[in-house]
Amino acid sequence: MPFKQKKIILRLDPSYKRCPSCGEVNVLRRSRAKNFWESTLKFTGVYRMYRCRKCNWRGPLSNVVVTLESLKKIALFGLLLYFIYLLIGQVVKEFK
Repeated sequence: MPFKQKKIILRLDPSYKRCPSCGEVNVLRRSRAKNFWESTLKFTGVYRMYRCRKCNWRGPLSNVVVTLESLKKIALFGLLLYFIYLLIGQVVKEFK
């Protein structure tokens, strides 16, 4: 049985989500960044600008979903880095 790789962070297409203003489904479309702040959000890759076709709402929506599994992996990685830091500190003390 092949090992199935699980994604740490999922990327979703928010255009299929509900509109935050009117609640309609599948009415969001991508919108261009109009100022520096929106361009900065777009550059991060986490947020993109969307516009509702029904109510004309316009704003940023995240296309990244962090799952419980991903939080566990991030915490485990942080603990591993902390223990490596402590280990390197002990090795440096031995050489002084």
